[in-house]
Amino acid sequence: MKILIFGLGLNGGGFEAASFFLKRHNEVRITDLKDKSSFGKVIEKLEKLGGLFILGEHREEDFLWADVVVKNTVVLPSNKYLLIAKKVITDFSYLFDNYNFDNTKIIAITGTKGKTTSVSFVKHALKYKGYKVRMCGNMGISAFKIAQYMEDYEKQIDYLVCEFSSWQLRDLRLYKEIEMPFIEVAALTNIMEDHQNSYENMNHYITDKMYLFNNNINYALAPKQLHSTIKETTKLKKRQLIDINKGNYSKLGNRLELIPATNILKTQKLTLSDIIAALSSYKGVAHRIEWVGTVDDIIFINDSAATIAEAVQFSFDHFKDFQVHLICGGTDKNLKATGMLAALKKAQSITLLDGSFTQNKLIPLLNRKDLEHSSPFKSIRKATRLAYNKALKSKQTSTLLQVVLLSPGASSFDFFVNEFDRGNKFKASYRAICGKKRIVKSQQD
Repeated sequence: MKILIFGLGLNGGGFEAASFFLKRHNEVRITDLKDKSSFGKVIEKLEKLGGLFILGEHREEDFLWADVVVKNTVVLPSNKYLLIAKKVITDFSYLFDNYNFDNTKIIAITGTKGKTTSVSFVKHALKYKGYKVRMCGNMGISAFKIAQYMEDYEKQIDYLVCEFSSWQLRDLRLYKEIEMPFIEVAALTNIMEDHQNSYENMNHYITDKMYLFNNNINYALAPKQLHSTIKETTKLKKRQLIDINKGNYSKLGNRLELIPATNILKTQKLTLSDIIAALSSYKGVAHRIEWVGTVDDIIFINDSAATIAEAVQFSFDHFKDFQVHLICGGTDKNLKATGMLAALKKAQSITLLDGSFTQNKLIPLLNRKDLEHSSPFKSIRKATRLAYNKALKSKQTSTLLQVVLLSPGASSFDFFVNEFDRGNKFKASYRAICGKKRIVKSQQD
């Protein structure tokens, strides 16, 4: 079989797809518009397995040659090359079309904000209780990795916890050949305006998210306002349709982001005591309200994955009793900045990262509201140093804890490879500030 990987990408999905098929087929080509220098040692590894690269261009002849085209999530279905392909698959469509999950409970989670954290903690808590659990999806673990695990080890998985972006659900709707497997829990954390640079309108975005809810699920968890729509689609009984935000879990402390995961876990008969016990060993998710470290009694938090304005407010609320020195701004996704206005007003200081969102949306909003802010920086190291210096100054006159919070509220592509690159550079900036003064290590170290 001739396989074409359409988009190697920078987050590992294309690499996992190519690795998977190179171990099973002799003829595998990989095409991407970026050049070789963008991928480091990834290309060398795949070339050793026999992969043939076409970089810097896409050629029609490769798509006509291939029996199967493996689509990268970010490629739009309307792409002219996909229209001439004999067959198109994605990692999830391949997994669900080719493997039997009759003895595995699938927990599928989507949403605008909080889905990665929910997937991560659900997986952690189930594993803590002794279940065999794997996770995959939008957090950067390809479903091809699960397929390889199932083939190589032939072991029973008790739970598969999946994170779905709207794009992945769209692709499943378009490219799967069989019905979705039975889903034990389908969960939607929330719906906020996002990806409006890729969707014609908000309704199309919501339609893709709602694809997760069908007649083939046991429990549906979503915000209360969506229950009537889901009930019409799924015909679930009242006990099977649950408000994902219900409950006042004071024992979770300030971990408000774990309420959706807690409600998901309770459908699987985990008690609140079980969940609290699992929380004691949970380190969180990189780039999502990630505790980086403390120096001079100033806490550094990496929330680089906050790429919409509303996400800044969500993260800011975790530190409402502290003095927060906010680092924000970046690339425009055709979204409004007003969703972060309350956080901007409460911030002790505002340091800006440069980008189209900053220039066109954020600075005009700050000027209209007469909110003091720094000039935008192209260097995150300079921005982090300035925020740190502001925290040091505030510390001299306040008894409140000082927090340097990177929560951009925007995409990252003007000056960074992606939001993970942005977050890693923030953590490197923290380490540069600390030097020999570093007194508290990061939870990720």
